[in-house]
Amino acid sequence: MQMCIFHDIAAFEELAHPWQDLLGRSPGASPFMRPTWLRTWWEHFGEGELYLVTFEAEGRLVGLIPLRRIARDGRWILETFGEEVTDYLDPLVEPGWEETVIHALLAWLTRPEAPGWDTLLLWNIREDSILFPLWPGAAAAHGLTVHSERLTICPMLPLPPTWDAYLQMLDRKDRHELRRKIRRLEAVGNVRWYLLREDGPEAEGAIEAFLALMAASNPEKAAFLHERMQAFFRRVIRQGLREGWARLSFLEIEGEKAATYLDFEDRDRIWLYNAGLNPRYAALSPGVVLLAYLIRQAIEQGKRVFDFLRGDEPYKFRFGAREVPLHRIRIARDRAAG
Repeated sequence: MQMCIFHDIAAFEELAHPWQDLLGRSPGASPFMRPTWLRTWWEHFGEGELYLVTFEAEGRLVGLIPLRRIARDGRWILETFGEEVTDYLDPLVEPGWEETVIHALLAWLTRPEAPGWDTLLLWNIREDSILFPLWPGAAAAHGLTVHSERLTICPMLPLPPTWDAYLQMLDRKDRHELRRKIRRLEAVGNVRWYLLREDGPEAEGAIEAFLALMAASNPEKAAFLHERMQAFFRRVIRQGLREGWARLSFLEIEGEKAATYLDFEDRDRIWLYNAGLNPRYAALSPGVVLLAYLIRQAIEQGKRVFDFLRGDEPYKFRFGAREVPLHRIRIARDRAAG
């Protein structure tokens, strides 16, 4: 196996084709591991020294771990980056190569030629990922200490084959409430919803409408959407629309946008990333109804999973989601990992 390290941002472009091929061979990969997402984050927020670590074998890329090295509190940290906006940061590894890649990474870190580091932080690792249980044994084999900390959960909804079957999965009260809210909103009259799933003349206006409704939802989201964050979202959503994995949905009442979602689509999954709500229509629950429409469409399209991503908001469980814990793994040369 050959391991290479890239420090220049140009490597995102240089590696784009083998990176995309590896994504296609990795069934559990999320849209957050796309070069577009990570490069855009680095362009807007990147600090420290970039370490794109690649692993090649049998003439192809079989592993890729995006890291940065940064000084923090007097210690050198190697870490996956973008955790504040990137819900999943599991390293990208072709099935069957997981242990080999992990051992190659840790062997490099324990060699004299490795960069100075005290702690390796792997953010936002799903507990149900193939890699998650491999880190403790691999770290111990290389004389390193490891500690896993549960950060939050990512509620996930397995989708049945039909909408009726989905409704039967819900608690009786939740099923009744969902049907009631859909009927109430549809009775208003001039209601429509639609998806924007490609770049084009409408994209810029749709992105601005999404950001405006997101900021209007509550003060916390408004504060989150500072100028640099808005610039990041404008760029990454536009790129996602262009590449075909990002979608913006809107529900309109009497021609006015009442609710919106940004989600990602790939293979048999939908990842629900963020939302916006027009407070003027809050009493009609347009966000709930639009989400129901998205779930129904996903079922009709044969999707198998609707991922609500980070956060334990109660509405996710009212829609039938099950929790998947999300962890941060700390690996260190000494007991500082604990």
